[in-house]
Amino acid sequence: MIKSLIHRLFQSSKKRSEILNDLKSNPNFQTESETDFNQADFTLKKGKVETIYSPNLGNQKGLVLTKWYVEPDDLVNQGEIICLIENENITMEFESFYSGKIISTCKLHQKLSNGTELFKIEGI
Repeated sequence: MIKSLIHRLFQSSKKRSEILNDLKSNPNFQTESETDFNQADFTLKKGKVETIYSPNLGNQKGLVLTKWYVEPDDLVNQGEIICLIENENITMEFESFYSGKIISTCKLHQKLSNGTELFKIEGI
């Protein structure tokens, strides 16, 4: 998630590389994946459906989906805010990894745990 945020904030690949290298040199910085987001393919092919799940945020006690910014059949772009997830400790805007059409969404005010299905998106 941090790499994705850096990618969106700093369009220059040189600047992104500098920041990521600085973060990697910090012994307290950890990532779940060493995916190079400069090379990652977030293209969803036409007709392909991807299921997006609740992220693992560590302390997920009381995590609830509190707001949808989209509805089924809406078209979204990669990076667009899809929903709001929160508990007593955090509030997080969840963005789409893909561009496509929203197929389905989970219920509003649904309690979330790691791996709960949030929505499905189809490539267009």
